[in-house]
Amino acid sequence: MNELKLKIGNMTCVNCSNAIEKVCSKIDGVEDASVSYVNSSGVFLLKDLSLETKIKEKIQALGFEILQEEQNLYEFKLQELKNMKTKLIISIILSSIVMYFEMFIQGNVSALIQMFLSIIVVFYCGKDFFIHAFKGLRHKNLDMNTLISLGAFTSFLYSFFVYFQVFSKDDYLYFSGGAMIISFVLLGKYLEEKAKFKSLEYQNKLKSIDIKKANILLEDGSIKSIPSVFVKKDDVVLVKEGESVVADGVIISGEAEVDVSFLTGEFLPLFKKQDDEILAGSVLINGNLKIKANKKAIESSLEQIKDLIFKAGNIKTPLADLANKISAYFVACIIILSLFVFAFWYFKEGINLAFLHACATLLISCPCALGLATPIAIVSALANGARNFILVKNPAVLENLSSIKLAIFDKTGTLSQDNLSIYKHNLIQEDFQKLAQIENLSSHPIAKAFAKDFNANLNLQGKLSALIGSGLLYQENEDMYLIGNEKLMFENDINIQKSKRFLQEFEDQAPVSLYFAKNGICLGGVCLKNELKKEAKDLIANLKQKGVKSIILSGDNEKSVSKIAKELNIDEYYFGLKPEQKLEFIKEKTKKEKVLFVGDGINDAPALNLASASISFSKASELAKKSGDLILIKDDLSLISYCFELSKRAKDIIKLNLFWAFIYNILCIPIAAGFVPFITLSPHLAALVMCFSSITVVLNSLRLLRF
Repeated sequence: MNELKLKIGNMTCVNCSNAIEKVCSKIDGVEDASVSYVNSSGVFLLKDLSLETKIKEKIQALGFEILQEEQNLYEFKLQELKNMKTKLIISIILSSIVMYFEMFIQGNVSALIQMFLSIIVVFYCGKDFFIHAFKGLRHKNLDMNTLISLGAFTSFLYSFFVYFQVFSKDDYLYFSGGAMIISFVLLGKYLEEKAKFKSLEYQNKLKSIDIKKANILLEDGSIKSIPSVFVKKDDVVLVKEGESVVADGVIISGEAEVDVSFLTGEFLPLFKKQDDEILAGSVLINGNLKIKANKKAIESSLEQIKDLIFKAGNIKTPLADLANKISAYFVACIIILSLFVFAFWYFKEGINLAFLHACATLLISCPCALGLATPIAIVSALANGARNFILVKNPAVLENLSSIKLAIFDKTGTLSQDNLSIYKHNLIQEDFQKLAQIENLSSHPIAKAFAKDFNANLNLQGKLSALIGSGLLYQENEDMYLIGNEKLMFENDINIQKSKRFLQEFEDQAPVSLYFAKNGICLGGVCLKNELKKEAKDLIANLKQKGVKSIILSGDNEKSVSKIAKELNIDEYYFGLKPEQKLEFIKEKTKKEKVLFVGDGINDAPALNLASASISFSKASELAKKSGDLILIKDDLSLISYCFELSKRAKDIIKLNLFWAFIYNILCIPIAAGFVPFITLSPHLAALVMCFSSITVVLNSLRLLRF
């Protein structure tokens, strides 16, 4: 089987992605198709890659656009949003003018102005609705575009016939109706697309972590700089301090401390030396390495993670979007009903009344309220979230979060602090101050703990040297200071037994230890811990009250993870996991229930994409921020509880909006069709009722701003 990935533009709703899936799945040789409206992408499983052309032709025939690159998608969406905004502004201004002439100025000139301006609004500002509706009909796909087009066109056609006196019974012009239909729907779509736009940015930003160049050591000893994508197996790559590794491989010479947080999620660097394996994406904190690639750069672990992110973004999760699920049936039923109404009144009263009732039926059932029910509520929730330091990147998550009963957390940087803090030491104050002063000259994560806990005077005149994988050497006048691990002390024949016994007492609470020696004598030791975030306990307790179970998934060691789990009263936890293991775990869980994942590392990005809902932090890795559905701008775990409350309120309001939209249609359609005795609803009154329905939905949604 062959896998084809495409970026698809011009999708306006979930029905668009469903239509592409349905049409492409019928092509002989297409085993499976998964199209994501939110992700603007599609994955197709093909027997033969020669089907690629046929699939692209089918997608384009439906009215959508095939984009070749991530950058193209980003620019396309940006331009699409600008064009929609322009059309919305034109539509609102011209519709208001048409309505003003309709209400206050009568006469032939007024009617002519109304007709001319409504032509611009309906057939220019609303042309995309007509294009999608027409192409959808060709492939037997009915969606919101169909009703919008029919409603606007019918109201315009009715007014057109009245203007040219085809109808003599009612001389009321309804050009403003068609124009206002387009204006209302454009407003809803613009607000929805603007809110959704940020959720697509992470795809464009993926390239920002690409390593563009690699330095290759040739057989003659010379060095050649080449694009990293051309690094192949057995190439020898030179990596300097501060650079990133371009391909998975084995170190053939050199030593370095390496940041591998993109894989493990842990902030402490690892010491790497000759014969050790190293992964693409690792960043050298200090030192230099000569690495022999054991696979192509484009097949590296980093590229695999990117691939996981793409696939995770296209895996379908259950969405509580009632309007999109039934819209095709609703549209078909309204069209059939309108035809029935026309036939009924045609044989009973004639074409005049038949056309008026059929037109009123279409107009009163126009899906403005349905189309606005979700996006207006979501946009209001986004504004509420922003005021409370919550960035909602994927609006659909607000419909999922409140029904979630399983929350999965990464550990480091999520439940615990992403830096170390000093727990205990047995140094006298003068020695501790000296240690802090020396550490403040270093940029190592351990040094940051001293900067946070002790405001040291930095008036030092000595020379600091980093001992890769061991610690620090500081020389001042005739004195030599060593700061580091047990190995460093052993190599310099320094007796640490007394300090070691002291530090072992706190090993469970603070597993990171370092020793401080002066001129060959150990002055004492310091143990450091990775503290829980202060809101972590309250968050887990709050989730438990809501009936949400918590699980920890971490790449850290068992002792560290079990300690955190015990403090938080979490019974289920997993340690030493790789990104693909996290992804597989969440994939299995999502088959049974909706899952929330909270993480902050590059390694968490695939899991953040796959989960039913995901939360990351503004201080997280760039990839995690681009992958999370919700981003906490303020590093405060209590905001996660607020996310649940906001989701519940948003979902309740969406349900109320949809309930109102459907009840309104059920009650008003029979009236518009002329089937309720003693009540007659002309097209222009039907449109006024329709506008009232839309306004009700908007006002109800705006309550979220005050929540």
